[in-house]
Amino acid sequence: MKNSLPFVLACLCLALPALGQEQQSFRSLMGRGFDIKGVTFARGESTENRDTFVVTLQKDKSVAVCYFSSNAWINLTALVLDDPKRCEVR
Repeated sequence: MKNSLPFVLACLCLALPALGQEQQSFRSLMGRGFDIKGVTFARGESTENRDTFVVTLQKDKSVAVCYFSSNAWINLTALVLDDPKRCEVR
């Protein structure tokens, strides 16, 4: 249960209306002081059977959810870190 909490939070964020939601890069979020609260591996119908890491970050009352392929999360290249479409912030 404890390991699935970030994944559940990510799903809830996707299900909510997009009001107040913005996209930012992982690097910019870390630079703004966001802390990683959880990293969850997901594979199944919700990810089209692709290996996906869901990274949940938080700073004060703001929450961000970032999505990475397993290869992207393992390597964390500059291209991946600076991609503004990887993370959704509320």
